[in-house]
Parts: sequence; structure tokens; C-alpha cells
Amino acid sequence: MIDNNLQQRQKVALKIAKYSILEEFDKIYSKDVQYRLNQANNYPQLLQQRASFVTLKIWWKDLRWCIWSIVATRPLYEDIYINAKNAAFSDPRFSPLEQQEVKNLFLEITVLSPLKSIKFNSVSELLKYLAENKPGLVIKLDWYSATFLPSVWNELPDPEQFLVHLIYKAGLTPEIFVQNFDKVEIFVYTWEEFWDWFSNI
Repeated sequence: MIDNNLQQRQKVALKIAKYSILEEFDKIYSKDVQYRLNQANNYPQLLQQRASFVTLKIWWKDLRWCIWSIVATRPLYEDIYINAKNAAFSDPRFSPLEQQEVKNLFLEITVLSPLKSIKFNSVSELLKYLAENKPGLVIKLDWYSATFLPSVWNELPDPEQFLVHLIYKAGLTPEIFVQNFDKVEIFVYTWEEFWDWFSNI
């Protein structure tokens, strides 16, 4: 079946995330989860191996929980199901979601394109690419790694500041990054993002 209904596909993905969370409060919702997972078979993009971010906010602005995948290792519908559940109940930065908080919950899903590895000859070449394309970015040096979603460009529009903040996020320093630039692995990606109030899904 041709996936020609973007809005409907996104709606199914949001429902998968919603009911994966609700079934932790009451197993009666497990049947809703299974129904939505079965619906995923109608949308080829949900069956592709893709990575996702699932973000939960209170009152739209207050970030509370977020769990993600960077590398695609499973079908997208499964990745969303698992990340939504883990975001709500296993994000080590926050206490688990409580049932009374659901009424004020805002749910966002970000689907990443496959990572594209690019080799740059210099930091200035990388910065030029970032300025022109504003992609999602992953940097990796040995066991140090970090990523920024493309949406971070809204907060850090200057390419140099974008890169510096990502370097620190990875646990590195700009000096170490520059000194070891020939060993740094760099990946870029684009994204699809959609959202809604939990009560509307």
C-alpha cells in the first residue's frame, strides 16, 4: 500500500505512543496498543527501520521527559512504542510520569532520516556545510558522542555556537575536537516532527 496520507500516518504514530504509555497505568489499554500496532502495517514508512525521539512536555513548553534512538535498529512503529514508554517512565533525569499529569501532557515525535556519514577536511569546511544546510548533527570521537536535532538551530542559529555547544554536550572541549578532527566521525540527518496534546490524540 502506498503511504500517501502523511497526516493519517502521523496520527497512527501518535496513538501508538499514547497507548504505550497508558497501558502502564491500566492493562485495559493493551488492546488499543495492539490495534494501533496492527494499523502500522498499512503505512510502509512505519515499517521501515528508523530512529525516533519521543518528547513529553507539560503545558507544551515544560520539557519533562525525552528518550531517543539515533541509529535505526528496529521498525519505526516499534521504536516509537518503546521510546514513548521509556520516556514516560525511565528517563533518569526526571521522576516517572504520574497518571494525574496525563491531562496536561503534550506529545512530540521526531523521526530521523538515516544517518549520513560525511568526511570534512577541516573545521571551517564543516562550519560552512552547517551554515548552508542546518542539519541534525552527530559527532563521535572514541566513546564520546552527542547529537543536536535540527530544531536546535532555532536556539543556536550561529554554526560556530551550534558546534561548540554540541562539542561540550559530548563531553569534549573545542581544543580536543580540533586537535583530533581527523579522527572525529560526523553524521548528518534530516527529520520529520509532529505533535499534539495527549488528550487530542
